[in-house]
Parts: sequence; structure tokens; C-alpha cells
Amino acid sequence: MTSAWAEFSRQAFGDPYLVWHDGADFGSLLSRWQDEPALVGEMLQVGLSEADPVAAEAIGSLAGRGADVSELAARLREWLPLAQGTFRVRVAQALFVLARDQDLAQPICAVLTGDGFWGEKIDAAIALNAFAPEMNVVQALVQGVQDGEYLVRRHSAQTLLTLAGRRAAIEEATGLWAEIRDNDPRAWLRAGTELARPWTR
Repeated sequence: MTSAWAEFSRQAFGDPYLVWHDGADFGSLLSRWQDEPALVGEMLQVGLSEADPVAAEAIGSLAGRGADVSELAARLREWLPLAQGTFRVRVAQALFVLARDQDLAQPICAVLTGDGFWGEKIDAAIALNAFAPEMNVVQALVQGVQDGEYLVRRHSAQTLLTLAGRRAAIEEATGLWAEIRDNDPRAWLRAGTELARPWTR
């Protein structure tokens, strides 16, 4: 990050380690936007240029609170084709807050099914909670249930449960959870097939 963005981000969202570990605190962002829209807008654009997921997430937070972020939305649209990993997930999420376009699930699905870092895949699996269970979303999550990393499997399975209208944690579905925790990819396939059943009958 540039020093200007790093300083702004620390002041606006908190300690970088805590932001990474617990998520950013966007509680005071709207009032700062209302007081200094030009400065906040400029800094968020710098954050986007640094491919910082927090900058994209912040724009989504402002949009969700009714702020006019149309200029920043244009920057998000420019960045989406270039973005990778968690940054791509957050850009697509922010645009979804603005447009409610279900097609924005596709770049998130691509992160989940790609060959990137497992932490990025987890972010993608969780983000798909907000989208309709269209076939591309279900298929990506089923692939996530068969990922080699347990936490990717766990969060993909949880999102499939949620999209199916089941509010329980995956750990409460003891049979499925056992298969997801298994070391045998055949068990992961069985779990994915079962979780996809509401849409494949």
C-alpha cells in the first residue's frame, strides 16, 4: 500500500492486523464520507489502485448505507476484469450491493474454483451467500466442497446449506460434516452431491 492509503486505512478502519483477522470497522466511514467526500473518495480510489480488498469493501459499505458512490462504482467496474483473488471477490460484492446483478456471482465463482490461495477461496465461498442459487453458483460451491483444503470445503458446504434455506451450522449435519472432514476425496464428492440435491432433483 502507498503510505497515504496505509495511513488513511489505519485511521479509518483500524489496525491492519485486526482488519485482516477480524475484518474492517466501517462504523465511522459514512460520517467521514459526509464530512470529507472528496478526500474519502480519493483515498478509496488509491486503495483500489493498490488492489486492497478493504477499499472495495468500504465502497460497498457506503453504498449499502445510501451514499452516492456512482463515481467510485465506475472505478470498480474498471477494476473487476483485472482483479484477482480476494480483491476480485470484494469488487464484485461491492458492485452487487449497487446493482443486484446476479451475473456478478461469476467472478466470485471463478476465484472459488481457481487455483489461488485457499484463504481467497474461503472468502469467495462465504461471499456467494448473498447470491441466488443459480446453477453456476451451486456448481462452484460443489467444487469447493471437493477442494483439498478442509476450510474451503467447510465454508462451501455451509453456503450450500444456507442457500437451501437450512440455518444450521454444517457441524450440526453430522453425516455431511464427517464426509467433509474425511481425507478421502470420494467422501467429499458424496457430500457435494448430497448438498446439491435441492437443485439437481
